Amino acid sequence: MVNRQFFEEQEEKSRIKAIIVEKYFKVWATVILSQRHVERIAYIDLFAGPGRYEDGTLSTPLMILSAAISDPELSLKLRNTLVTIFNDKDVQNVRTLKTAIDALSGIETLKYYPTFYNEEVGENFVHWFSAQSMIPSFFFVDPWGYKGLSLDLVNAVLKDWGSDCVFFFNYNRISMGINNDAVFDHMTALFGEERASKLRQSLDRIASPTER
Repeated sequence: MVNRQFFEEQEEKSRIKAIIVEKYFKVWATVILSQRHVERIAYIDLFAGPGRYEDGTLSTPLMILSAAISDPELSLKLRNTLVTIFNDKDVQNVRTLKTAIDALSGIETLKYYPTFYNEEVGENFVHWFSAQSMIPSFFFVDPWGYKGLSLDLVNAVLKDWGSDCVFFFNYNRISMGINNDAVFDHMTALFGEERASKLRQSLDRIASPTER
């Protein structure tokens, strides 16, 4: 499987993404936890992967938990407030991630042990998050490809106060996929039907890949 190969060794772009997410999360958590009424915050990753690359490098879930356990400026607050939700449709990834988390030094100091799911991301999560009154949540979305990432999903998580979302927008892949029948529905879900239609019409008039 392609995603198995992806986790053999961390590429530079993946390392940079993980660092960005970790730094953003720390700043977000600092701001949210400065509000006296906040008792819990959440970190949600629905495409979590196995936690480590085969070369031993930590991926984002373990980096976030490590910050909660040992960051000198945040750990005292995060240990008692951070709720984490990790999902991956690959059951082996979920098992490997749980094993890696259990092996983290200090994981027992967290008040809330991580929650794990093994589900394919789709309307099921949109409906679930839409029905919840969400605590302030930091939502990281990094699917393999397009499937699962939708405007409805992001809106469902961000509808309540204090929540934020990070995902990385690959212009080249969107340009290739927006008029590709194989991912037509995924593109529509990502942009919304009206915006996706206008984007397709705009790109149809542009022949040059550089201009697209």
